[in-house]
Amino acid sequence: MDTIKDNENITTILPEEDVAAEPYEDEYEAPAPREKKPAGKRPASKKKTPLPQKRRRKKKKKKKKSPVALAVFLTLLFLCLAAAGAAGYFVYRTSQLDTVYPGVQALGTDFSGMTKEQVNDALMARGAERFEELSVTAELPLENSLTITAQEAGLRWNADALTEEIWSYGRGASALENTLTYVKAAYLGENSFTAAEDLAVSLDEDAVRAIIDRTAEDIDEQLLESGVEITDSEIRLTKGASGLTLDKELLFENFTRALLAGDDSGFTYESVPQPDEDYDFQSLHDDLYSPMVNARIVYAPEYAAQYESLAEAPENPEFINYAWGSDQVDRKTLPTIYRPALTDPQPGDENLDFGGQPFLVTESSIGVDFDVAAAEAAWAAAGYGDTVTVPLTVTQPELSTEEINSRLFADPLSKNWTMVRLLRRDYCDEVRTSLAGSSKNRISNVKKACELLDGIMLMPGETFSYNDTLGERIPENGWLPAPAYADGEVRQENGGGICQVSSTLYNAVAYSNLRVLERECHQFQVGYLPAGMDATVSWGWPDFRFMNTKLYPIKIHAWVDDKTNECCVQILGTDYEHVYVIMKFSQGKVYDTTGEHVDENGNSKAVGTDAATWRVIYRDGDDWSAGGKPLSEAYEYYSKYKYHSEDI
Repeated sequence: MDTIKDNENITTILPEEDVAAEPYEDEYEAPAPREKKPAGKRPASKKKTPLPQKRRRKKKKKKKKSPVALAVFLTLLFLCLAAAGAAGYFVYRTSQLDTVYPGVQALGTDFSGMTKEQVNDALMARGAERFEELSVTAELPLENSLTITAQEAGLRWNADALTEEIWSYGRGASALENTLTYVKAAYLGENSFTAAEDLAVSLDEDAVRAIIDRTAEDIDEQLLESGVEITDSEIRLTKGASGLTLDKELLFENFTRALLAGDDSGFTYESVPQPDEDYDFQSLHDDLYSPMVNARIVYAPEYAAQYESLAEAPENPEFINYAWGSDQVDRKTLPTIYRPALTDPQPGDENLDFGGQPFLVTESSIGVDFDVAAAEAAWAAAGYGDTVTVPLTVTQPELSTEEINSRLFADPLSKNWTMVRLLRRDYCDEVRTSLAGSSKNRISNVKKACELLDGIMLMPGETFSYNDTLGERIPENGWLPAPAYADGEVRQENGGGICQVSSTLYNAVAYSNLRVLERECHQFQVGYLPAGMDATVSWGWPDFRFMNTKLYPIKIHAWVDDKTNECCVQILGTDYEHVYVIMKFSQGKVYDTTGEHVDENGNSKAVGTDAATWRVIYRDGDDWSAGGKPLSEAYEYYSKYKYHSEDI
C-alpha cells in the first residue's frame, strides 16, 4: 500500500471498491485533543484512525474502441443520413406534383397523371357522351307517350367540383401523409379514392314544364272523357279512366331525375284511377249520333220553279226528247249519284243564304249510330281497367259535298266527232269556226261577244237568250261597224260578225244535246259552217235561245284563239248521260216557183239551196263511223238559203 505524508496526518488510499462502499459525507465532527504521554515511554502500537477528509470521485476508465466498430458505425450513420435526405427529397417532390395521383378513377375514366385542365376536359367529354344524345321517354295512360330530349330540356353540365375533388386526392393532409398516400397508390396499388361529387348537371325547368303541360292537356282531355277513343268503326272505352288526372309534378320530377342522371331507360307513369261504376252512354250517343245526309244542289228561289218542271221529266215534252235522246228514259230512275238535286226540299231551305249565287251545294254528313243498351251491358260486364269496345254503325252518304263540287262544270259536254268528219280535225271538246278573211272590226266584235258569253251559268230549266245577253249592238256599247247580211244584202252593221259567234254557240249546244228553243238560218249560206248549222241573230228578231235540260248547271266558255284565228265555244257541265251527238245533213237546191227564173226549156232555175239536219245520239263507246246503232235520231231543222255572189 502506497502512503503519502501530509504533515503529521496520513491518508490511506483504499482500493476503489472499498472507497465506493463507504458512505460519502462532506462534514464531520473533529476528534478530541490528544493527551500527552510521558517522555521515554512508548505506548503499545495501535491502529491509527485516518482523518476524515473530503472524498474524491474516481473517473471510470474508458474502454478503448476498435477501428472496425467505428467504421460500421460511421457507415450506418451515413446510410441513415442519406435515407433521411432521400425521403425528404421524395416528400418534397411529391408535394410539388401538379398531376392526379395514380389509380384515381371516376365515371369510368382513369385520370392518373392528368393535369387539372386535362381532368376537366375529360369530364366534359364524358358528360357530352352521357347527355348530348340523351332522350327520356315516359309511357303514359291510354297508350300515350312523351319523349323529352336533352336539347329540349336545355340540359347543361359542369365538371368544376368533380375536377377539384379528383385533383385534390392525396393533397389534403400533411406532406408525409400525402407522400404515404402516393406511395401506396403508385407502388402498392392501394387507392382509396371514391368520388363524392358528380358532374354538376342543370336543366331549364320552365322548358320541361311547358312540354309536360302541352302533353298533359291532351291526355287529361282523353282521361276526362273516360278514355274514349273513337275510330271510323268503333268506340273504345277504358273502364275507370275518368278518375285519372295526370300528375304533372310527378312527371316533372321523374323526367328531371332521369335527365340529370343521364338515364335513358325511360319510365312508366303509374296511374291510380278511380273506378267508374256507371258511364253515360246516352249522352255519348247524343254527342256522336248524326243522320246520313246526302249533299244536294239547292237552287235560289228564282231558279227553283224552272228546275221543278224538269224534275217532272216524263210529263214534260220539251224535256223528254233530250233525256238520253229517248222518250223512253225516266231520269228519276238514274242512279242517285247522277241526280243530286232530285231529293225533296228540306225544312230550312227557305232560310239558306245564296250570297247572290244561283245555287249552292249543301253539306253532306256521315251517318253515325250505336246501340246504347248493348254498350251499357258490355260496360257492366267489364272489369276495372278493361277496354270496352262498342261497334259503330257508319253510313256513308251516296253523294258528298266534295263529290258534287268536283263534278260541277268538270266535263266538256260539247264533245263532237262531226267536226272531225267535215273539217278533218282531231276529236275536240269545243266547236271552232275560222275567222279567216275577217276585218279588224269584225274580229273585235267577235271577241267582245265571246267575252260577254264567257262564264255564263245556266241552271237546270233556265233558258238563254243571245240578244238579251249581248244587248243592243250600238256604238255606245262598244260595237264596231263590220260586214253583215241585212235585208238581203251585205252591208256595214254595228256588231257585224256576232252571227258567227251565235252560230258557233248553236253548234256547241247541239253537240251538248241541249234543247234549242229558237234558231233561224241566214238568208245566205255562210262559209264557216256546214249548211243548216248556222244561227243568225238581229236586235229584236231573230234571236237564238236554248234551255239547259241537264240535271246539273252548265257554263258557257267562249274565246278567240289568236294563234289559230278561230272563234271557240265550249259547254261545260256534268256528263252523267255518257252520250255523244253526230249531226246528219241533207242538202239540195231550191228552184224558182214564181216562173220568173226559167231556162230556155222553160224549166225553173235553181235560186238557192236548202238543208235538213238530224241529231243522232250514240252511247259513249259506240263507234258511229263503224255502223254502231244509235240510241235515237231526231229531226233538227230545215234551212233555206238564197244565192248570193258575195260570201261573207
